[in-house]
Amino acid sequence: MKKFYSFMAMSLLALAAWAGEVTFDFSSADGLKAAGIQAPEASAGTNLAGSTFTVGGVALTATDGATPTRVWNSQGTYTLRVYVNGSVTFSVASGSITGVTINAASEGNFELKANVGTYKANGTVGTWTGSASSVSFSKTGSKNAQIANVVITTSTEDPGTGGGTTGGGTTDPTKFQLDSLSKIWDVPVGTEFQFTTECYVNYQNGKYLYVQQLDDEYYAWAGLIYGDTDKQYEPGDVIPAGWTAKMADYKGLIEFTDPAGLQNAVKTVDPDWYTPFDMTGYLDDIMNPEYAYENFKVYAEGVQLTAADDKGNFSIIGAGSEGEDVTLAGFNKFGVELPASPAGLYSVEGMVAVYNGTYQLYPIEVKPYEYTTKLWKVCYYGEEDGTELTLNDSLYVAASVCDEVTGKKLVYVTDNATSILYDEFADWGYTWYEDWYPDWIALDLTGNDELFEKIDDMDVIAPMTVRGTITGALFDPVLKVTSTPEELQVADPEEILFYSYDLTSNDVYPAANEMAVFNGVYQNGFLTGGEENDVKIKVDTRYSPEGVEKLVDGATVVMISVAKMKEPWEVNDYSAPAKAKAAKAAPSKCKAPVATVAPAAMGIKKIAAKADPYADNYYENYTLLPIVIESHFVGVNDLTVKAAKTYKTIENGQVIIVKGNNRYNVMGQPVK
Repeated sequence: MKKFYSFMAMSLLALAAWAGEVTFDFSSADGLKAAGIQAPEASAGTNLAGSTFTVGGVALTATDGATPTRVWNSQGTYTLRVYVNGSVTFSVASGSITGVTINAASEGNFELKANVGTYKANGTVGTWTGSASSVSFSKTGSKNAQIANVVITTSTEDPGTGGGTTGGGTTDPTKFQLDSLSKIWDVPVGTEFQFTTECYVNYQNGKYLYVQQLDDEYYAWAGLIYGDTDKQYEPGDVIPAGWTAKMADYKGLIEFTDPAGLQNAVKTVDPDWYTPFDMTGYLDDIMNPEYAYENFKVYAEGVQLTAADDKGNFSIIGAGSEGEDVTLAGFNKFGVELPASPAGLYSVEGMVAVYNGTYQLYPIEVKPYEYTTKLWKVCYYGEEDGTELTLNDSLYVAASVCDEVTGKKLVYVTDNATSILYDEFADWGYTWYEDWYPDWIALDLTGNDELFEKIDDMDVIAPMTVRGTITGALFDPVLKVTSTPEELQVADPEEILFYSYDLTSNDVYPAANEMAVFNGVYQNGFLTGGEENDVKIKVDTRYSPEGVEKLVDGATVVMISVAKMKEPWEVNDYSAPAKAKAAKAAPSKCKAPVATVAPAAMGIKKIAAKADPYADNYYENYTLLPIVIESHFVGVNDLTVKAAKTYKTIENGQVIIVKGNNRYNVMGQPVK
């Protein structure tokens, strides 16, 4: 048995389904995941038309209206949006739907029309009553409906959990009655039995049909039906009760042979219920008989492979639970494509088998290992230099620069995040959203002028398209790009959020490679501030910023600048990179930023690539590389334009626009 720890929230939803109630929760990432809907990135949507999404035996389909019916992410807030002439349909394969409650994400716009039964709306709640196997709600009126969740009441006590009721098939009194996969070891080998409960499909390949059940404690139990079933199932399909087979032991592996009477699936379970178990770093557990992983689907990342012999035998080498490398036997039972000359690391997914006491993995998929991560994790935890990774973020292009000292061509990007999904305990079923402020990294395109120009033209880079090797992770995070990033087509890209640091305060702790707004007094090569002008951060103009002529001793300036750190403070085994011989950068357009400032109330998180806030003269570890410099009035904390004498500032809660010596409110009216 294996416990699905990460499925606790989903399992609670399933309990409601057994009681005749199913909830489609569109307001959270976990709720979307339970329905098999991909949670969209911020200011983006996941279109639903053309697919079927299932929770607890109730299926959801959609048609498009004036705009595609979709789940929309508005800065971490998810809603189902149905537009004029669009519709959503809920259906069950057996039994009937007897009630639907639609809860709004925002008040109003609940002009929906049901194709059967009776529908009424009152404020933020729409209610449908009737009895039907399928009910559709179409949008009328002029605006879209924004839905947080839909609760559906059915006449079926068990809409499909993979265990429990018989749900079909006639009892055969001549055969042993087996009601749970957890009891297969109690059935003598050679015994013909009838399976009297439902189970669901984990994987099928030819004569190999792997099935599972969840018990009341949410532990999974596995079995293998071997033979000609005359059926082709998909993972998650629920097989009705009543089929028969013979208990067999093939070289130490329990199988159900001579299957008969298997029926077509009429419902499905949630997709996460047939996901493989993550054995990365625990490869030895697969080979431990006490853990009983045989007939389960597993995967491991970052493993090495040996070449397969003529019979399909090969080895999988990866980390065990004690940190040492262990070797698991592999056998290409299903004839998947294996690398002829394995090199580097791989991700392997497959089914666990036993053969004469030796544990084996029958691979389902083998592919080169690709370490994907979020930018906030790279910046918060740091990475080992030389790590190859793929960033799974929408990355906003802020500035492209040609470094006059090193000759490097860099593009500074940010995830523009105001919140993150903290998922470090996801395996235990715990995730939550946490307030955050944007993280930054420099993309190194040196030597690839064409790609540098291509990215310079982008507004937003698509997730999973930025790949590279990290250097200086704890004090100067730079990703040497090895892929060709693709642009994310966004009709109206969000403005980039810059944090604002005022050197009149001592709380100036930007992250390494963070691009931010800095306000202070320029003096002899430093931006200064503090109560006694004792905070001094070196200014380096190697990025040839606009407005460099404004760096006059005693001048108050505001600049959008990259903050560099000379060395890390949490570790001591890194050193600052040696300065390269000055080189003239090749001609290229280099984008300068135009952006707003992120609210200071978002706070400062502890980060690996930061100066030690407890060290004396901590600011000496920083260098500012400005990209835009302006002279300004004291207190300006919002630089939105590049024009030489135009700024936006906030004074006493009022937005003031400064043009030369004139000041205006947002209505264009002059103010003093």
